[in-house]
Amino acid sequence: MLLMLIGITMTDYEIKKKTTFEVDRKSEAEKDLEDAADKVQAGAKAVANKVRDPNKDLNTEYQKEKIKEKFD
Repeated sequence: MLLMLIGITMTDYEIKKKTTFEVDRKSEAEKDLEDAADKVQAGAKAVANKVRDPNKDLNTEYQKEKIKEKFD
């Protein structure tokens, strides 16, 4: 009977461990997706600024917009 209780406890532990890993992994994927979306938005805004004023440096504009996207 004691062995059965230990077996159940180990199974529950393994299930919780696997579930926790999957949840953490999903959170990381969501963060990566949000980061990619921020970069795309910053790039689009930088290109729009470059079109409005052709003398602006595209890389500088991108860096400015990327910083703004992180704080929004």
